[in-house]
Amino acid sequence: MPRNGPTSGTKPNTWSGSALIEAAAGEIVARHRAALPNLAHLTILVPNLHAAAPLGQALCRAAGVSTLLLPRVTTLKNLTDTAGGPEALPDSRRQAMLYQALRGKNWFREADLWHISAELARLFDELTRSLTQLPASAEDFAALLEQAYQARSGASLQFEARLVHELWHAMNAGTEGSMDGAALYHLQLMQLARTADAPLYAIGLADLSPVETAFLEAYAELQPVRLFHSVDAETEDALPALLQAAWDASEAGDIRSRAIAFRSQHAVSPLRDRIALFGAHGLEQEAQAVAAKICRWLAAGKSEIAVIVQDRLVARRARALLERYGVLVDDETGWTFSTTSASTVVMRWLDALGSRFHHLDLLDLLKSPFVFADLGAAERKRAVYRLEQLIRSRGVVSHLPRYLELAKEEAEAAVLLRRLDQAQAALGRKSRPLSAWLQSLLDSLEIIGVTQGLAADIAGQQLLRLLGRLQGELAPEKAGHSQREWRQWLNQQLEAATFRDETIESPVVFTHLAACRLRRFDAVAIAGADAAHLPGQDRESVFFNQSVRAQLGLATHAAALRIFRQDLGQLLASCNEIWISWQARKNAEPNLLSPWFERLDTFHELAYGAGLSAHPLPPALPAARPEQDEVGARFAANQSQPRPSLPEERVPQEISASGYNSLVACPYQYFARHALRLNELDEVRPALEKRDYGEYVHLILQRFHQRHPVLAGLDPERLTQDLQAISDEVFARAIEADYLSHAWAWRWSARIPAYIEWQLAREAEGWRWNEGELWKTLAIPLEGERTLTLKGRLDRVDTAETGQGTVHAVLDYKTQSRESLRKKLEPPGEDVQLAVYALLLGKPPAEAAFVALDGDEVRKVAPAEDIADLSQAALARLRELFGHLHRGAPMPAQGTAEVCAYCEMRGLCRKDYWG
Repeated sequence: MPRNGPTSGTKPNTWSGSALIEAAAGEIVARHRAALPNLAHLTILVPNLHAAAPLGQALCRAAGVSTLLLPRVTTLKNLTDTAGGPEALPDSRRQAMLYQALRGKNWFREADLWHISAELARLFDELTRSLTQLPASAEDFAALLEQAYQARSGASLQFEARLVHELWHAMNAGTEGSMDGAALYHLQLMQLARTADAPLYAIGLADLSPVETAFLEAYAELQPVRLFHSVDAETEDALPALLQAAWDASEAGDIRSRAIAFRSQHAVSPLRDRIALFGAHGLEQEAQAVAAKICRWLAAGKSEIAVIVQDRLVARRARALLERYGVLVDDETGWTFSTTSASTVVMRWLDALGSRFHHLDLLDLLKSPFVFADLGAAERKRAVYRLEQLIRSRGVVSHLPRYLELAKEEAEAAVLLRRLDQAQAALGRKSRPLSAWLQSLLDSLEIIGVTQGLAADIAGQQLLRLLGRLQGELAPEKAGHSQREWRQWLNQQLEAATFRDETIESPVVFTHLAACRLRRFDAVAIAGADAAHLPGQDRESVFFNQSVRAQLGLATHAAALRIFRQDLGQLLASCNEIWISWQARKNAEPNLLSPWFERLDTFHELAYGAGLSAHPLPPALPAARPEQDEVGARFAANQSQPRPSLPEERVPQEISASGYNSLVACPYQYFARHALRLNELDEVRPALEKRDYGEYVHLILQRFHQRHPVLAGLDPERLTQDLQAISDEVFARAIEADYLSHAWAWRWSARIPAYIEWQLAREAEGWRWNEGELWKTLAIPLEGERTLTLKGRLDRVDTAETGQGTVHAVLDYKTQSRESLRKKLEPPGEDVQLAVYALLLGKPPAEAAFVALDGDEVRKVAPAEDIADLSQAALARLRELFGHLHRGAPMPAQGTAEVCAYCEMRGLCRKDYWG
């Protein structure tokens, strides 16, 4: 079979894809000039269908006509699709069968079986493709496979060989005569070779497998076959010679002597203004540089731009930057389904089930736009918001029944929760076949409205088709799998499958090096050209090292490097402007450039006295909107103490005791928390914290005093036991969620005797518990017929009978020490909590005090000043402050160090950056 293969020696090949196409077109036309203008009887194989259009144009130029009946231009895979044959055994079924065989052997840990079964399937395909004989029939082919596997298992005592042989037999016995894709491809090639009826040409096929080479040789026995790999014609382009001198260590002399010799023959560098290397300081700078370079190329009128993606993280960030500026990207490499939002919502659903609806997983799921997509957006968001408020305010950590109990009075939220419960039942946990698991998954997604959401999304549509296809392919498989096994399998499928948005047409293409064969671009960027990513690590197989692979006729890393070099050389020769970037520093550590470009840069430096580094850096990205720069400038300039004011309509119409304290402590804190409503959401705390402890103690004492309004005359020991029983009941739920909550329960239990003693002493003074946990409001008239509502919850109100009648006391429980509470009341009037409670009582109390429940003794802590005077002063100041707010008074950030220490608004007021 005549071929034009790669050559070696001093005369380098011309690797340009366009030159190869022109040379091939010229020869094809010359051979078939008598048939012009009809070349339809010919078949031309190309590495990808992108080469079809330029090849057709080259044939027209070579023929000197504007119109031709063109040959069939196709790839080898597309050519075999026309050969027919039996339906191939789906890869999903092959892997499931291998999994079952491996599980029966007990050779590996169960956790690794899906991975190993996928590796075995790939290995079987490689072994099948490595066969160089073309049998006459399917039966002969099966016999050939058996002979090959048997021979290989006997050639070595390695465990891998026995495993491969036995599992191939096990799989072959279970397929009932069906062929896997690689075997069917082999058979189809054989059929095409034996029915050859027209000449065949192949251009730029760089990585033919042994079976493909055997096909071409068999085809050549009946019809002419011509392969075009490279062009030996003289050319003015010295780049191929430079690349060979820089990269080929077998060339005479060291790199310095080769560089000097090259310079003596080529005074002008063929790389001048052609290649630029850019070492970025981190991922973000590299992504910005790539995006900026593409924007400049587009502005210069370039319409065919390729980005060779070596580092996917850089590519994703660059794509996001480009889309921000209105540049869409045609991503030929696609995205694994596991990285799409469509796949993420499915995983969130399964994670929520696995965690028994932990609140974080549940809220994460419900906030996905794919969930309950059959409901109106406003209705769904309102229901999710109310449910989140309930979960956070009540501190429910997990379990769907608890959420349902919580949402009894929230009809919209309850509907969502009941649908989740139905979907959970539909999915179930019992072992079943993979196809049944997929059907259960699809049923559950339908119940919670995810199917409708996916159907309206491009990636979602492809995901639904993928799940449906897998379910159909696996229907014959009846072996049961646990939920854990199924989850591992599903994760692997989503990692292996690729989503590609085929609706995008763009001058900017993200692709990989092999897909650039025979293509020409106006400009190319190679993103992620460091030593780790280019040429990249060969995917390690579980089975067979490189030496054994070579003995078995399988592809090796050395062969892959040869193909990589050819592809890279052709790309560099085919494009006049190439931008090569990498992260010169990664995680604050030096990161090496790819050795291929390192050698090229060194060679150029030695030959021409200048490296290939880009100078200067690419211009920055343009601003998306001019007003963004203006806002940013104003924000950057505002580094002093903020002093916002409120429009009158935004001044709050109600205030609590804590809000009043916030307004006094720092007006800006009040502005952010209560005027802008930027209060932090309550955190659901799986472990009991100090504030939870305080709430529990409040609830315990409320229940205790409702049961025993008066303790006098009762047995103190019995009272202690009763208070302990109530405490155990209240703390039980926290202990169930977190065993360490026992510590808080014991802390309170240690104080129960002291509290009983203090309460009896208080009753001896004449005071009686009257009511507790009392919500009160007070309407405060302001100037201009405005009204402010003061609100708060009184922990406890006591009464006592005196000669002047019944008097009242307001008490506030505090799980703090007496010393800290005394400091809280100094200076007088700064903490307004007790004064506000006195106002809310509606009648002047005889006393208002904190009750310190921390320490060995329970003690009352009261302000030294008269509470009536304090409450009236607090009322007057509140009226005055809100009068100022209604008149637009500034609200400066003026908190003290103690106030700022725990303020969640500190990042908003930027106190640490004031000028």
